[in-house]
Amino acid sequence: VHQAISQQIPKPADGEQLNFEGYWIEQGPKEVQDCESYILTESVKNNLRDLARIISIGKLPVLLQGPTSAGKTSLIEYIAKRSGNVCLRINNHEHTDLQEYIGTYVADVTGKLTFKEGVLVEAMRNGFWIILDELNLAPSDILEALNRVLDDNRELFIPETQVVVKAHPNFMLFATQNPPGLYGGRKMLSRAFKNRFIELHFSEIPRAELEVILEKRCLIPRSYSQKMVKVMSELQLNRRSTAKQNFTLRDLFRWGNRYTYADKALLADGSYDWNQHLIDEGYLVLSSKVRNLYETKIIQEALYTHFRKRVVEDALFTLGATTTQTSQVTRAILEQLERQTAHEGVVWTFDMRRMAVLTAKALQFNEPVLLVGPTGCGKTTICQILAAIRGTTLRILNCHMHTEGADFLGGLRPHRQADSEEKDSKQLFEWSDGPLVLSMAEGGFFLADEISLAEDSVLERLNCVLEPERTLLLAEKGGVSAGASEFVITACEGFQFLATMNPGGDFGKKELSPALRNRLTEIWCRATDSRDDLVQGFGFTR
Repeated sequence: VHQAISQQIPKPADGEQLNFEGYWIEQGPKEVQDCESYILTESVKNNLRDLARIISIGKLPVLLQGPTSAGKTSLIEYIAKRSGNVCLRINNHEHTDLQEYIGTYVADVTGKLTFKEGVLVEAMRNGFWIILDELNLAPSDILEALNRVLDDNRELFIPETQVVVKAHPNFMLFATQNPPGLYGGRKMLSRAFKNRFIELHFSEIPRAELEVILEKRCLIPRSYSQKMVKVMSELQLNRRSTAKQNFTLRDLFRWGNRYTYADKALLADGSYDWNQHLIDEGYLVLSSKVRNLYETKIIQEALYTHFRKRVVEDALFTLGATTTQTSQVTRAILEQLERQTAHEGVVWTFDMRRMAVLTAKALQFNEPVLLVGPTGCGKTTICQILAAIRGTTLRILNCHMHTEGADFLGGLRPHRQADSEEKDSKQLFEWSDGPLVLSMAEGGFFLADEISLAEDSVLERLNCVLEPERTLLLAEKGGVSAGASEFVITACEGFQFLATMNPGGDFGKKELSPALRNRLTEIWCRATDSRDDLVQGFGFTR
């Protein structure tokens, strides 16, 4: 029996098949991608083998459970890209609506109401893969609606159209979740519901493997990657009191990318202190989100413990007379701020300089930015100044509790008949791009002001824009134009996504979901409260 189990499975005779850790997966309709940036360590290979074994059988739904940043979603997306399968994704939250899965009625260009099928129905019809992210955050009525899809008959009944959709043979359903109890808001799934899945449990990536991933993915020398991982591990142990804002692997990779894409001119300088460079960049990434000075001190001490260099805040956020008085990491940004003339009335207090430097540094590496702070601390002004320095257009959308996806993306508007030739047209509506789509097409800045006031279901629509690929699928444009390529928009060079919000706890204010916050570089904007800054701001003399 042992000999039979150890034998490699022969390649199936029907269709194009690709080998993943000894198991064969049918090739999808898309072109196979290399995914060289995805690093296969020992534990990742074990997880890949377990998942490939299930996919090779086909038709069985899979539930992946594990801590944040354990690589659950990325592993599914890796197999999908390497096998040429189309992979769609739904990010669940406590307000997820069944319409996001199944669909809803919308008006077409002639003014008639037509049923626009949801992501789940589209995947079932076309044989796509679908990931239901954060499954145990979804309401129970959503989970109950999935029962027939998870059964052997793999069917979905759409009440609005009285249609039963049968799943395509290549359709695969994956779900991911964090363990209930350890993470806020996660519900315990019923035993009957969990029995419909094959469960896989992921553990945290070992520290030694994290060092290898950081070294190969970000092209960082091993000695530096070891120190960076040690700093992150120490900080994660110290973050018990503020678990909501815990550090994740995204923060580690942001830190690594700032070394990878550093100014190439520095490489020619043999005497340049890369230890100090990494400390300064690490401090900018790690300290930007913390909301009290005590935690800032913890980060400084952790960096000193492993790099044996001190962080000097004045050198990072103040322009000195000589190059030795200002960090090489932020000097160019501070010089640009000093030269800008668009907002000459701005008083550059220390906190304003800090906010501007942290924001400009994130935008330099194409990171989407979330500015969190009290009213009147200069969040929107900083965005306007940085757009003026770049010489680009800043489009601002003021969010509120009734903000819809169409406010970001665009929608159908009454058709204006410009000339006599169009008067005979039966087209009553035409598509009009929203501010986000226009900014992506032109390579401009987009600011979502008071983003936390918008509904979670609306904000989850923006997830693809916040990923490194920065793409957007305009499914709402269906029926307006026949060209499928027009539905997918890729951001042009220069596009930047910014958002501002007040901290949760104030009237009507809430924090963003952890899944959305992890995709954004969060910057805590301190209120100016020192006597010297206030005197300077009001123009008084002492």
